[in-house]
Amino acid sequence: MKLTEQLTAMAIATLLSTYAIPVVLRMIANAKVSASLLQLHQTAKQSRYDAIVNYGSIRSVAIYNGYTDADGKVHQPAIAECMDSLCGKPVPLPSGIEIKSTFRGIDSKVAGKEGSKVATIISWASETNAGIGGSYGQHGSITFSHPWSLKKFCLVRGGAFGNTGEWLIRKDKECK
Repeated sequence: MKLTEQLTAMAIATLLSTYAIPVVLRMIANAKVSASLLQLHQTAKQSRYDAIVNYGSIRSVAIYNGYTDADGKVHQPAIAECMDSLCGKPVPLPSGIEIKSTFRGIDSKVAGKEGSKVATIISWASETNAGIGGSYGQHGSITFSHPWSLKKFCLVRGGAFGNTGEWLIRKDKECK
């Protein structure tokens, strides 16, 4: 092979890898965000259904942000179903997912801009006067994103929906 052919092949390979690698990484990140959306949607829908059917047993969803505990162990973002104050085993979300929440957390009693450092609780309490999901501290949003992607989604409760426990999933630019 001549030197010019080698240089041409190397230039083509360099150009292809320069453009192909970021595109592939963005596609992987988009797939991870979509998988997180599906996992959250199915878990929230099932737990709300359980709260409606099993009147008296409070169902909720705990969304773990990915945190470092006191022992220095790093926990991956995950979702767990909870009944009363007991949560099941957290099911991990795809790696790299970032979660930001304004809901009440496990480590805080009031919702706010800080959210929770450990996990967010989304409750479907049925014993409130407002009905399913009308519990205190349950208005806000939780946003899922990935650093390699522009794609994101958020679960929103309260606001225009009032205190009825209805929720909505917004995508990309609609997440605020």
